[in-house]
Amino acid sequence: MSISAEKYVKTFSIVMLLTAFVLAWTFPGYGQEPAKNLVRKMTVADAVFIALTNNVTLRGRYLDRYLDRINLQEAERQYYLPTDPKLTLSLNRGSKFAAPNTANSVRTDYLEGSGNFTATLAIPTGGTVDFTWNNSGARPDMDQGLNNYSSDWSATFTQPLLKGGGLDNQAYKVRFARITEENNILSLKSLITGTIGTAISAFRAYKDAERSLVIAEMGLVRAKALYEYNKDMIAAGRLAGTEIVQAQADISSQESSVIRAKNSLDSARLTLVSALYIDKNTKFEAVDENQELVSPPPLEEALALAFQYRTDYLQEIKNIEIIKLQLKNAKRNMLWQLDFTAGTTDGAAGTFFDSYDAAARRAFRTAQERDWYAGLNLTIPIVYYMTSDIKNYLTIKNNLEKANLNLEKFKLDMEIEVQNALRNVDSSYRSLKSATLSRELSEKKLQIEKEKLGAGRTTNFQFVSFQRDLTQAQSAEVKARTDYLTSLTSLDATLGTTLATWNIDVRKEDDQIKQTSVINETNPSKP
Repeated sequence: MSISAEKYVKTFSIVMLLTAFVLAWTFPGYGQEPAKNLVRKMTVADAVFIALTNNVTLRGRYLDRYLDRINLQEAERQYYLPTDPKLTLSLNRGSKFAAPNTANSVRTDYLEGSGNFTATLAIPTGGTVDFTWNNSGARPDMDQGLNNYSSDWSATFTQPLLKGGGLDNQAYKVRFARITEENNILSLKSLITGTIGTAISAFRAYKDAERSLVIAEMGLVRAKALYEYNKDMIAAGRLAGTEIVQAQADISSQESSVIRAKNSLDSARLTLVSALYIDKNTKFEAVDENQELVSPPPLEEALALAFQYRTDYLQEIKNIEIIKLQLKNAKRNMLWQLDFTAGTTDGAAGTFFDSYDAAARRAFRTAQERDWYAGLNLTIPIVYYMTSDIKNYLTIKNNLEKANLNLEKFKLDMEIEVQNALRNVDSSYRSLKSATLSRELSEKKLQIEKEKLGAGRTTNFQFVSFQRDLTQAQSAEVKARTDYLTSLTSLDATLGTTLATWNIDVRKEDDQIKQTSVINETNPSKP
């Protein structure tokens, strides 16, 4: 072997060792902390945690949870507290002329005030109790000091006996509110799942861009090493001068690849910054995820998990429950309106006393002066074709039939999605193993070709072609690795187990995301 050939072999060996070191440093993890804290070391778990903490949409949804809980509490307490109670107070002071346009006309100062209270109480049978309490006081002539006070109250009880009545008919309102709250929780889970998926996708895109840049830079190093070897061979008279053009062209091509890779890396970094909602100048070092084979569950078990955890499927079930409640209510509302009413009013309303105490005692203690009544009110619709209640019932019934059909179609689509997700995990893992083997063989092939080049038994063109084959094999392995990890994440999403995988518990009383245990720092993606 010539001196120039030996020099190239040594140079190439150093390049290959450097490549292996950089790939090992970039792919499996990091060997040292970033200098001066300018670069942030980040795992996929870090990305998910930061995204869940900073995501503006998610934080806004948790703010809405306060109102969601208030709405549920109002629905559950509607039979225990009066609705819309009102206290109206007024106070007036003025003066007026007594006996105007006469010789005895004088100005009289007066003072008037009132306090009225009204409230309505709903009862579980669908009835209502309306209560009104009116109080007034006046001093017609401030100089004389005479007072006029009055107090009276009335109450009315209304109970629907057919339309709008019944325990079942009223209980649906509370049940409706509770199902709505359950749907709110499912929507929140879906939003959290989407936030996790976005963060993981952005993290992996950035990691791929890092790997692609390393591959491009190593390709450039190999191209420059070949160029130096060709210069030495031409100087020794063992290689034609025109042969160096191939090496120069390869350097130019590799430099373009490095430029594109750097641009893609910065673009991926900004996408990750946006997903995490952090300072746009933050730089990262992405730590590799664990790529060991994860055994997915059998098809039947996977389907059971999907039917148990998929938020979109559970929402379909809840929506059908709501329609069923609406249908039951609409069916009763097709009946005639028959209401029982009873009440009492003050028969001596407007009686005045010189003290408020006397007026209040008379209002609440004198039953003989009160008026009492009870009766039935029947409203019969005159039907020309159909009433609005009948039309509403038919519409809801039609909606229920369509919802059941859509649910069957939804279940079928879910089964297909689960089957495809399981197959993709197996296929992507086998593709990763194949891509890894292809990259290893390309490295061996290039090593053999390097030895041939040193012995003068191959051409620059052939050697450059093998270098490009290695670059393509490395890029294919990067893509295969990401495809495999993505298939695990997709399987999680398809089964609805993303929150369980990341140990996130969503409860109606929580004001922020709760994690039930520490996240696996390398790869929590385990169905």
